Amino acid sequence: MKTVIFVVITGLLFCGFAFANDVDMEKTMKQMALNFKQAKEAQSVEQMTLALASFETQLQQAQQGKFQADKADLYQQGLKELAVEVDQAQLLLEQQNLEGAKQQLLKMDELRKKYHKHRKPSFWQLIFG
Repeated sequence: MKTVIFVVITGLLFCGFAFANDVDMEKTMKQMALNFKQAKEAQSVEQMTLALASFETQLQQAQQGKFQADKADLYQQGLKELAVEVDQAQLLLEQQNLEGAKQQLLKMDELRKKYHKHRKPSFWQLIFG
């Protein structure tokens, strides 16, 4: 448990420094994908807890990012929904329920699919910028 608290505190401190600069959304999303994969492959509550703590740190960073004006509200809504699901998974892990947390990851993956559909630029955006 001390390790989890240490990771969370370190992550929050790191976030404070990272927020001072513009958020590199591509890098942040790739790191989130890696953390999600690690959580999905976790064989213990401790492994998944660490992966989700890192995921949450990246999620908080993504929430500070700048989005296209026409899609900013949509993306922020998706990130808020994702944060709720992460919190639910973490609660399950606190109860030592690894299988329940893995089921929660499926809900997180559904949100990823739902909101990633909206990130592709339209034909007109490609032509006119």
